Amino acid sequence: MEQDVRAKRAPGRPRSDVTRQGVLDAAVDLMSTHAYRDITIEGIAATARVGKQSIYRWWPSKADLLLEAYTERPLYKMPPQILSGDAFSDLEDDLVRYFTVLRQEMVSKGVRSLVAEAQLDEAFRAKFYEAVWRKRCEAVHRILHHGVALRQIRADVDVEAVAHLIHGASLYRLLSGTSRPFDEDDARTVVSLLRDGLKAR
Repeated sequence: MEQDVRAKRAPGRPRSDVTRQGVLDAAVDLMSTHAYRDITIEGIAATARVGKQSIYRWWPSKADLLLEAYTERPLYKMPPQILSGDAFSDLEDDLVRYFTVLRQEMVSKGVRSLVAEAQLDEAFRAKFYEAVWRKRCEAVHRILHHGVALRQIRADVDVEAVAHLIHGASLYRLLSGTSRPFDEDDARTVVSLLRDGLKAR
């Protein structure tokens, strides 16, 4: 095990960081080949070649470990959006980028699994909201506030309600099993349906 850790360790990087990253990598690797319910801390530890106690030192549960494994990877992150002079175009662009991430099989599988876990564990549900949904809502809030400043969107718009409408519909699409895809046309449809209720008079 020491040889494996030394081989992966970048010069000057603490061994604990390398070990921790190895655990996160192992968790994602297992998610690519196993159902969430079949993944165990023991299995992750064996794949990462570390002891279970090393894992529990950093994460209290499998769900917490996988949440961090997903949210810290560049593949699942959206770079900051540069807002334009058209708030509705910005909203479309944000949804196109978000739907592109959700279309990745590993992302959709992870989100569905963690949503299910969140229904069983109230403490984890709060962490999941902070790590995922709150950040997504804040991205929509930023666009809407920008639109208000541009006088394209009503000043009295309830930005939280709009964000929940968008993500509630997206989550339903992800969980329901519908064959309708997350694509650019769908992003345009969502914004078109919202436009009349949002635009400044």
